[in-house]
Amino acid sequence: MTAPAERPAATPFREAIVREWPALGIWILAVLGFGWQALSQEGAGQGLPALVAFALLMAAYMGSAFLPVEAARRWAGEDIRRVYGIPFALWFAGGLLGILRGLPTDPWALLGGLAFLVWPAVLVLHNRAAWGPIPALVVLGTLALILIPGPLPGDPVGWAFRIGAGLWPLPLILGWPAAARPRAHLLYFGAILFVWYAVEFNRLPALPLLRGGPSYFHLAAIPLFLWLMLLSGRFPDLGLTFRWTGRDLLAILVHLAGFAAFALPFGWLTGFLTPASTHPGLPEALLRLLAIYLFIALPEEILFRGALHVHLQRALGWPPLRTLLLSSLLFGLAHLNNPRR
Repeated sequence: MTAPAERPAATPFREAIVREWPALGIWILAVLGFGWQALSQEGAGQGLPALVAFALLMAAYMGSAFLPVEAARRWAGEDIRRVYGIPFALWFAGGLLGILRGLPTDPWALLGGLAFLVWPAVLVLHNRAAWGPIPALVVLGTLALILIPGPLPGDPVGWAFRIGAGLWPLPLILGWPAAARPRAHLLYFGAILFVWYAVEFNRLPALPLLRGGPSYFHLAAIPLFLWLMLLSGRFPDLGLTFRWTGRDLLAILVHLAGFAAFALPFGWLTGFLTPASTHPGLPEALLRLLAIYLFIALPEEILFRGALHVHLQRALGWPPLRTLLLSSLLFGLAHLNNPRR
């Protein structure tokens, strides 16, 4: 009687596919949905470059969630130019996309895009734990460059939003409270604020992937931020994973139902939400839902619940509930300028 043949050992690639199938599935759905829209709207000539750029940005986005942190840090630590290669690669891809799409070349916009991508990397790489006057001045200058230029707000809410965005970080930047100074990590804090405010106040170059669609630089901000967190060893703070379990999905459904039971009536009563006169078909509705999840909901959670909340918890040394209330207040105030739907 012959012994049963041994099954071949699974390759690392196959193991990664099996382990990370939700992320791979989301990537495939997102790329197929964007590709359908790009090719039908722009044609192959301009749609294909946009599709390739989108697929690569999504691969960098989803891939950050399952790369081993320590191995990535060792790779980056061998040569600092590797870290700076990430923003330069994103910038080069954006410029190439503009050329392939036949968009007019604006040197100042290109320089602005390069500054947006490189400056957070500079802040993260040169961050130190303790508070100091020079890092404080650097972060203050960073905020000024984001908040002062640009068109003036046209209503009181806009003025309050911009002024509040400049005022609330000042205590931490100026080194108060004194007990937080040894763990201030000012330049890291400045990198968080820079990426957040550059997107929030629309300080990024206009390079739409599609006519009327999202900007390349808005989407590039997501993998840039995630990879900087990864290479600085802070990625575990974000709690980002696509390895869902049945328990995770149940928690999502329960919390979503509880939130909807409160938020929908409140939104209708205040006029923030209004019934739509037309409704998209099912495929378009599903694509919109996926886009909201990937490019609005998840990045906001990464920024506020992951990076910002954890940084405030460590820097201030407050009890968890007090820090949670502060980060939740900031999350709410950050939506003051949202338009009605």
